[in-house]
Amino acid sequence: MRQEMEEEKLRAVYYARCSTEEENQKDALVRQAAEAEEAIRARGWRLVDAYVESRSGTSRKGRWEYNRLYEDLEQNRFDVVVIKSQDRLMRNTRDWYLFADRLNCAGKRLYFYLENTFYSPEDALLTGIKAILAEEYSRELSKKMNLAHQKRQQNNGKPVLTSKSYGYRRTADGAIEIIPEEAAVKRRMYELCADGLGGRKIAAVLAAEGVRSRAGKPFSGTDIIRMVRNPMNKGTVVMNKKHYDFNTGKTLPTPPGGQYVYAGKIPAIVSEELWIAANRAADERLCRKKVGKSVQT
Repeated sequence: MRQEMEEEKLRAVYYARCSTEEENQKDALVRQAAEAEEAIRARGWRLVDAYVESRSGTSRKGRWEYNRLYEDLEQNRFDVVVIKSQDRLMRNTRDWYLFADRLNCAGKRLYFYLENTFYSPEDALLTGIKAILAEEYSRELSKKMNLAHQKRQQNNGKPVLTSKSYGYRRTADGAIEIIPEEAAVKRRMYELCADGLGGRKIAAVLAAEGVRSRAGKPFSGTDIIRMVRNPMNKGTVVMNKKHYDFNTGKTLPTPPGGQYVYAGKIPAIVSEELWIAANRAADERLCRKKVGKSVQT
């Protein structure tokens, strides 16, 4: 009886997570949060906070709510953490054990409402196995997603156009078209580069002419050289330039042999000849700089 009375006084928080921000997953996240709140009410606990996010569970990176919960474990703000299942909290074996250790050291409890059970240090082996299985599931899922993405790009899929793609825009029907005013600025960059000017000098010329970026700021030399180097401006799209590596948890460059190059995929802002001339001039400037530095040293 005494234990039941003490349980009723527990201060509870819950953590809810789904992997993506797709609409169906958002609905799942809302349901998950509602289920957790109902589980807290059913046990007579007092809800004091909630940690909810749409992030991958494979690591702690970018998971602001999980990291907030992890730090709050050491504060006297709650007594029990409520989650749907172990994989909602973490799909990474190492981080699971770190969380469990901090939970135990802080004297907090962890309640799985789907199984209606509390975590116990005696379950360390079982929960460790679950963490390994969850991690392996994520690894295989990541491989499948990478493969599907690679297949789409290999089959001449639709090119990605970000909001930073200066000179281009996507139309209502999904086609890519040139923005004439921005394209004229880009051609000016290529012409100046082909004439032997470096990024900073080109930036100074454009600034003096009153040219500004979409954000209303002058272009930097780095911005200009990055655009000059981009083959998209001659209509060539390079796909599968990067891929996610689950083992490192990082997005890595794909070797040239694994990339897919499609010439004439989108409208060209500059000709092939001008693109080659500008990039050759940029290469020569870079080579001279390297020679100069080696002579100085």
